[in-house]
Amino acid sequence: MPDPTRAPAWALLCEFTKTQPLRRHALSVEASMRALARRAGVADPAEVEAWGVVGMIHDFDYERFPTAQDHVFRGMEILRERGWPERIVRAVGAHANYSGIAPESPLERAIVAADELSGFVGACALVRPSKSVRDLPAESVVKKMKDKTFARSVDRGEIRRGAELVGLQLAELIALVIAAQLPLADALGVGGAAAPDLPDAPVPPEPPAA
Repeated sequence: MPDPTRAPAWALLCEFTKTQPLRRHALSVEASMRALARRAGVADPAEVEAWGVVGMIHDFDYERFPTAQDHVFRGMEILRERGWPERIVRAVGAHANYSGIAPESPLERAIVAADELSGFVGACALVRPSKSVRDLPAESVVKKMKDKTFARSVDRGEIRRGAELVGLQLAELIALVIAAQLPLADALGVGGAAAPDLPDAPVPPEPPAA
């Protein structure tokens, strides 16, 4: 099977994920992954798409299988049963630091960098007076990382590990993720107003190139 495109990836996500926050997280991580692909020098649009697809589906099984005993492992099984390429399956597994899959390829390293930070940036935006990522400076995110009472479920160590894996300074990676979210701010619910629901179809617009 060739690398899947956004349409089957979105269909898979919506089949397993009904909650809007998880769907928005998928779009957020997809945008970050596309930005990381371009930052890494990926020029082939199909390869940029593959990175985005990994971002979109990395948590597709989480709603049904939320425990560390199941999450990513059940998802990987499903992907293999449906004939998804092994490099996509492996990248999905690599985003979980307990999976036993060491992130080795640029794609696998990028999903570690994109996952936790994409969610954390969104959380930082929502506590601003504007409730928007559009006026969120990277420095504010760095400061929030030091506040252990804020967004306690976010693993700061994973965010720092992700920056190291992709060879970026933490502030650089944060700025990249913020920039990736800007064009999608309204759809992600970080544009100052409540986000519209993301239906099963059609596929949401592709994040524009930065």
